[in-house]
Amino acid sequence: MSSGRSGTPVEGYPSHPRYAPGMRLVAAADASSSIRGDYSGNTGYHNIIGSGNTVNTYHGGTPTNSPADCAQILQCLYTSRYEEHRNRLQEPVEGTCIWVTKHPKYEDWLKSNTPGLLWLSADPGNGKSVIASFLVKHLREQTDAIVCYFFFKDDSDEQKSAEFALCAILHQIFKGRDRLVDFAREEFKAKASKFAQEVDTLWDILVKVVAEGGCGDVICVVDALDECEQRTQARFLHHLAGLPKPQNSHIRLKFLVTSRPYYNIERGLGSPATTIRLKGEDEVKAITADVTRVIDEGIESLESDWGQPGGLGYLRDLLRASADRTFIWVSLVLGILRDSPDDSREEFTNIVSTAPCGLAELYTKILDKSMDPYKARRILEIVVAATRPLTLREMNVAFKIRRDSNGIKDFRNLPTRFERTIKNLCGHFVRIIDSKIYLVHQTAREFLIKGSSPGQGNWQYTLCYKDSNFALADICISYLSQEEFENDPPATDNFGHVKSGALKNLVQKYTFLDYAARHWADHFRDSQDRQMELFEFIRLICEAGSKRFLTWLQVYWFNSRASSRPPEDWTHLMMASWLGQGAVVERLLEDEGDMNAQSGRYGTALNIAALRKNEDMTRMLLRKNVKACIGGKEYNILQTKFLIISHSYLHGADAGGLGTTEKCRLAFSK
Repeated sequence: MSSGRSGTPVEGYPSHPRYAPGMRLVAAADASSSIRGDYSGNTGYHNIIGSGNTVNTYHGGTPTNSPADCAQILQCLYTSRYEEHRNRLQEPVEGTCIWVTKHPKYEDWLKSNTPGLLWLSADPGNGKSVIASFLVKHLREQTDAIVCYFFFKDDSDEQKSAEFALCAILHQIFKGRDRLVDFAREEFKAKASKFAQEVDTLWDILVKVVAEGGCGDVICVVDALDECEQRTQARFLHHLAGLPKPQNSHIRLKFLVTSRPYYNIERGLGSPATTIRLKGEDEVKAITADVTRVIDEGIESLESDWGQPGGLGYLRDLLRASADRTFIWVSLVLGILRDSPDDSREEFTNIVSTAPCGLAELYTKILDKSMDPYKARRILEIVVAATRPLTLREMNVAFKIRRDSNGIKDFRNLPTRFERTIKNLCGHFVRIIDSKIYLVHQTAREFLIKGSSPGQGNWQYTLCYKDSNFALADICISYLSQEEFENDPPATDNFGHVKSGALKNLVQKYTFLDYAARHWADHFRDSQDRQMELFEFIRLICEAGSKRFLTWLQVYWFNSRASSRPPEDWTHLMMASWLGQGAVVERLLEDEGDMNAQSGRYGTALNIAALRKNEDMTRMLLRKNVKACIGGKEYNILQTKFLIISHSYLHGADAGGLGTTEKCRLAFSK
């Protein structure tokens, strides 16, 4: 779910996995794939198309030591729209956040001439992200350092990995400083775009740039470290904890990180000797003073909105008594006051005095007022499961599409009142920023998703990770199965490559196509034991040779493997093997169709599973006696000691993104 791609994919497979007793895979190389995870549909991030944003990046080949490398390296590092993510935050109220800059521990960290780590911890709802954004601006104004930032957020795949954080930091350092890009050139030449997928490699580049690049001090502000996915969090914490060691004293690199006061963060960042800890949870007076400023500013704004200058002072004491140092609570109640149809003193007093003091109770009260709880729950399931925040246009389609929908032409135009519809259904539980839909706060996501404890009321802990992903998988598959996609595939050039202009026009014409094509397999995977309820429906969108299949495949392929043309001769078994859909492959093998069908460039499903380095998939296919293919001729791997996957690879043919000088070989020894 968004909760980890929504889960947390495991990067790569062992380089020498065992496939069967007495048989060992010696090598299987995928030289320039940008696809991450367990290969069940996580389509990578080097091209972002949709929602008005397009980022074209480098996907492989053999780089040369030329100025063009600079642009290619920068493109590899632009894995997230980090500026947009920071802009999503509200501006701090004047006078707030300043207490941090005057705190002795902050001053000690900033004035030190050695590398240093400052960890600002605070409880949920205490304004850590707003403080982090404020400090980015403050440090840029008050120091000569290069100030970089990254904001973790587990509702977006772009904001939840340490690789993306380090990529964003390096991108900010390199942008406008071409000479510093040389420090990444060696890794880029050796690994192409894959260097941007390795925490250790990126960290080494960062340290080397600061130590040897003559760029002066570098300060990195990293927010919500607790929302970094576990897959990469441990390595990132390890490097942060090692930053202040004496042997690194010549490196003028500082980090300021924020998080909740979780034990795993405390353990990962090391002892007080290496990490300066500023405990926001202990700064009761400072945070209370900031909450008071936010209340005062909110009351003044309400007085202006309602034309009652100086007339709402009676609300101040009521709000101060209930806020409990939680900014999100104050923001929610002020929003409810602003939207009230009645500005009488009696109504305003009733709103504040009856607002529950706890966030969970307040969230319940907000959602209980929904005009249609069933529709509200459907929207919230989509928001929680989505791999990135959806636009209003995308949500309009996702909200309305059904398996039995008669076409999607009616979904192309956004209803003028759809934003209001969402607010009427979900109230202040969601926010719409730049036409994208977000939950109001991380605590809102935690309020919805089932945990080990029973929830209270009609909403708390009522959404299940598995079921929410199943719902969104169903939505995506229902959309891709529509008749329009049988008749309107994107155009290709003479070499079979998708024309980027045609693809862009297609995803603009079909609002939800980009998301559905790129992420349906993510949600299918995360549906866990419910996957096969959708089996018959995915057969429709994966039917060999159908235009529905080719349409979504071309969108998927362009965004994950832009240097190669999409295969037009794949069967459903081949596609499922590529995506790592084990249950689907098992079912297709039971149907005993043409298991040994061959793709001109990829061979059989067994070739594809080996190319993907998927041990379980390869073993499953071997048990069913699926053969491999060399140069168009089938071979039984059990009788083959050394095997080249495809003869065409050795003659420079495009092998799904492999460079023309690279070989892809599969060698078995008994």
